[in-house]
Amino acid sequence: MVAQINEELAPVVYVNTWRKTMDITPYGMFDIDASMTDYVTRTQNAGAIVLQVPRDVPDRAPQILAGADALVIIGGEDVDPSFYGQEPAGSKSTNAEADAFDLALIHEAKRRNLPVFAICRGHQLLNVAFGGTLHQDIAQEPVKHTPGPALPGESPVAEHDIEIAPDSRFIGAVLGETARTNSIHHQSVDRCAPGFRVVATAPDGIVEAIEPETGDWLALSVQWHPEKMAEHQRLFDWFVARVRERPRR
Repeated sequence: MVAQINEELAPVVYVNTWRKTMDITPYGMFDIDASMTDYVTRTQNAGAIVLQVPRDVPDRAPQILAGADALVIIGGEDVDPSFYGQEPAGSKSTNAEADAFDLALIHEAKRRNLPVFAICRGHQLLNVAFGGTLHQDIAQEPVKHTPGPALPGESPVAEHDIEIAPDSRFIGAVLGETARTNSIHHQSVDRCAPGFRVVATAPDGIVEAIEPETGDWLALSVQWHPEKMAEHQRLFDWFVARVRERPRR
């Protein structure tokens, strides 16, 4: 499905949401289904029309994605360790209902061969969806992720460089063999899912990006938050451009 605005066809990209209870002064407390504006704006700036997807039941994923040209899975809470066969050991603020729905979206996107851009929690979910595991708390052993402070003029979060595999089909095609990224996460990929490969790492070994080993499914999966870095708009541009090139359904 595509939408038509000003006589130009634009891909329709679905973005999942998180559910929070927020204080909307002066009206009180409200439950809200939303995603951070940065995800939406970056995707729109790349030329896509964005529709946000409130949480639903997993069985409806096929019908929900029937109108999508691509899917963005955003950051958020930790992934419930029961989905990768572990007991809690450092995971915080998990929500199995949200995980089940988002995992269903990922599986349905794969079934339909819909391009997916998975970010932070989305990256972790994509790995779990296909049989991978996570480090539940990267501050603990054996990881102890310590990326260091941001440099002057950079985003107000810890930043570090990453190394990208020279034969990476997706991340490497956009960023080359090195890039600077931010670090705003509590968990990370441990065992990479079968059928995927690690294509970017931090100096301390944190898995920063994975991608399918073979096939034509476009799964752009990163641990950092590119939506918070102006120079990483190019990832969204590249992703939406690849979506545009695909045959229209």
